Amino acid sequence: MRRREFIALVGGAAIAWPLACYAQPQSAPPKRIGFLAPGGCPIAPNNSFARRLAELGWVEGRNFVFECESTVGRLDQLSSLARELVSRHPDVLIAGPHTFVRALKQETTTIPIVMLGGWEPVRQGLITSLARPGGNVTGVAWLELLPKQLELLKEILPHMRRVAHMTDPNPPPEVRKTADEYITNASSTLGFTWEFFRPALATDYDKIFARLGAEHFDAAYISGTPTNRENVTRICQLALRHLIPAVSESADFAKGGLLLTYGQDINWGFARGSEYVDKILHAAKPSDLPVEQATKYELTINLKTAKALGLTVPPSLLARAGEVIE
Repeated sequence: MRRREFIALVGGAAIAWPLACYAQPQSAPPKRIGFLAPGGCPIAPNNSFARRLAELGWVEGRNFVFECESTVGRLDQLSSLARELVSRHPDVLIAGPHTFVRALKQETTTIPIVMLGGWEPVRQGLITSLARPGGNVTGVAWLELLPKQLELLKEILPHMRRVAHMTDPNPPPEVRKTADEYITNASSTLGFTWEFFRPALATDYDKIFARLGAEHFDAAYISGTPTNRENVTRICQLALRHLIPAVSESADFAKGGLLLTYGQDINWGFARGSEYVDKILHAAKPSDLPVEQATKYELTINLKTAKALGLTVPPSLLARAGEVIE
């Protein structure tokens, strides 16, 4: 090989080598999903949200990571936990109860937020409409089921006249207004009076249920607030101890000993929420993704509790239950 040709060959290789290296595909950094969790962290692999993500090709530690902040034992720090999570700049945020969604929305208007169950999101000002949510919030919305839950309870307690409503200790004004409206309409239709109780601490439940028993309340409605969810076991034990028939929305309460629950299928909602996350991580805008309302409902009856309370559950109601605990 002539000297001139050799120099030209070496020189061309010297230029081509770094260009070839530069052109080689670089592995993209994993996406980050921020979760403001009412339960514990980390998220279990068999959780319906994580399981559906895996089916969509998202493998934790490989192409995405969870940034999780749990409110367990720190519910009074909800705002600061939301702020901390947003400060990490995840690619998408997820949250369950509407209060958690609101906390995130107050901290960012740019990072997409996926609701895993936002209660009446239009009325709460979280989105503009179901079809065109606008802003940075989308996901799955829960319907208000309080009237139906109390209607089911009255099938067991036809003479129900006085009901306790155990709910959020510090609800935003719009939440308080909506809840008042629903229970006022339900009480008028079903013929009972009601009184609000707003437990803030675990020990508050002992005092509240003692009063319900002493004053012979006919029943209690346990709303699905984070405080109530953190105290499922205590609530169920106290309701049984003071002989208070009670209804709530999450099947966990009936499995823990509450008389009756009726609510949306949480696993379905979580799985659907993961599909929104998948779309957003593939560059969809939350404002373009219509909010989906829950369509699957679960009726769970604890027949063992009914017997302990001396109550008879109508066969027609038992036939409609998805699960009967005996």
